[in-house]
Parts: sequence; structure tokens; C-alpha cells
Amino acid sequence: MRERGPTRWARELLDEAAALLVERRYRSALRCVLVVFDVHPDLPEARRLASEIVYLGARDTTDAEPEERVGPQEMDDSRLNAIYSACEAPGCALAWMSAHHMLDGRRAVIRNARGGRCDACKATFCNRHARAGGDGLACPRCGGALDLAPPPNGRRWSGRTKRLNKPLAHVFVLVEGAEPPSAGYLTEMCRNLIPEVFEDEGVKISANCALKFRDDGQMLAMTCAAQLDSAYLTDAYDMRVSPGEKAGPDGHRWVIVKIFENRPKHVDPDAG
Repeated sequence: MRERGPTRWARELLDEAAALLVERRYRSALRCVLVVFDVHPDLPEARRLASEIVYLGARDTTDAEPEERVGPQEMDDSRLNAIYSACEAPGCALAWMSAHHMLDGRRAVIRNARGGRCDACKATFCNRHARAGGDGLACPRCGGALDLAPPPNGRRWSGRTKRLNKPLAHVFVLVEGAEPPSAGYLTEMCRNLIPEVFEDEGVKISANCALKFRDDGQMLAMTCAAQLDSAYLTDAYDMRVSPGEKAGPDGHRWVIVKIFENRPKHVDPDAG
């Protein structure tokens, strides 16, 4: 069966992203592609363009303006989970596309010269950090052989709930402890784990604490969030929960509840 190409709506966004890429406006270009991913997450043209944007925009050598460089916040977007691999060497910010996604028709690129993944350590490293003399590639942690076609992102558990093509209405954070999270703690958590809070206008943020979580705190957090507005329990909203995890020097756990409006954020008018 022949693969269906992008619609006119998607093509216009991808063309805009390609033009921004030429201008070295990488972050703006990536935003256009992410809108396409919201509606068409498996579009090959979008995957290929995203790979180029991430690779060029995340390099230390890029000469883009600081506000247009692609950083960890952009690359950690769950819509890109199947797109890139990132070097885990300390201080390295290099990202590159997994060979599993570099497809051209029926032909797949098997060798990934930009890095690899160690089957023993379950970590990925770029070419520069993985090169162990001569032309050989080896894991800098254990010296093991690297798979030169590493799998896509998702090597480790992440506290990020999946991005949805729905408007974010409310974020509720529950922290284990005797006091609710400080404004600084909450801002830092949102910046690192819920960056979409700052992308849309009108998103409400609430926080509370529980002296001791029951189990992992998910049900408790959902109950607290529902108490903020009984409408959140209706079909008009969609609640998603990030499981609690120990964080910070005191090992306190947290749970994040995202509450989305149950309607599409982006719609392709040309989709049949």
C-alpha cells in the first residue's frame, strides 16, 4: 500500500519549518514540526525534517542566536521520543537521529556514524565520546562494544506525561512532606518537566503536600486535583498523571497531574 503524503495544511507547516531551518531559526522551525506531530505523529516527512532540526540546532557549534538553539527542554518533548538519541557523557549536549528512523522508501540506513548504544550500560554516546583510539567505537563506561544503530529515545523512565493534542488547562503538583512546594521549587519543576505550562496562556497551576503518600501518590493527587474543580471529573476534561518519584536531597516524592480540555488543540482542515 502506498504511503499517503502530507496534506496541504501539513505541507505548509513543513515548508515554513524548512525555511526557518535555512535561517538558522531552529527552535521556531521545531515548533512548526511539533504542531504537525500533534496531528500526524508518524508522518515520515516530519520525522526527517525534525531529525535535521534537532541535529543542527542542538550542536555546540551552531551559530544560531541563543533563543533559537534547540536545548534539553525542546528535545525532551515527548513528541520527539521516537526521533533522537542523545549523548549521556557529562557535559555533552549532542543529539542525533536514531538510524532506525532514517528511512528512504524501503531502504534503511543501518550504520549510525554519530554514535552508538552500549547493550551492557544501556547508555548512548556520541561519536566523539565513544571513540576509543583508531577507528573503533567503545563504551566509555565499560569498554563494551556499541550498537551503531541505537534505538530511539526512551532509555530511561521519565516523569513526563505524554503530550496530547489537547489544550492544557490545569497542572496540579503534589509533594510528599509537611509543607507545600515553594514557588522556586514549583517554577523549576515546571521548567524541567512541564514546559508546556509556559507555552499556552491561561494554564492554572496548583500545588499541595501530603505528609505521607499512599502507594505512589497517584490516586491521592488525582483526588486533590478533582477537588479543585468538579468539572475535571466530567468528559469535558482528560486527566493524566506522572507517577511519584524521589527527587531532591531529602528524597521527597512528587506527583504531577495534567488536566487537558477534551477537545483538539490543532486540527488539520485538509485531512479526509
